[in-house]
Amino acid sequence: MSRKSLRNTIIAVFVLAMTMGPGPGLRLINPDASDPNATFTFAGIPTVYAWGLFWYAVQLIAIIIAYKKLWREDTPVHPE
Repeated sequence: MSRKSLRNTIIAVFVLAMTMGPGPGLRLINPDASDPNATFTFAGIPTVYAWGLFWYAVQLIAIIIAYKKLWREDTPVHPE
């Protein structure tokens, strides 16, 4: 994978994670309170909290990959 395509992939994944964590993704996983068979927990923690943690982990992984693969010491901070 070229550096440019990796950069674009990381940007897309990060933006997706930022959108799905606090945004429309909550509507996908938040159960209807009036449903008698609704499950409000996942692995012993609230589903909404687990959903947020998952997307924060995705953001963290994207940052770590960018740090390891894209950010270089020889890259100027302020290109002129």
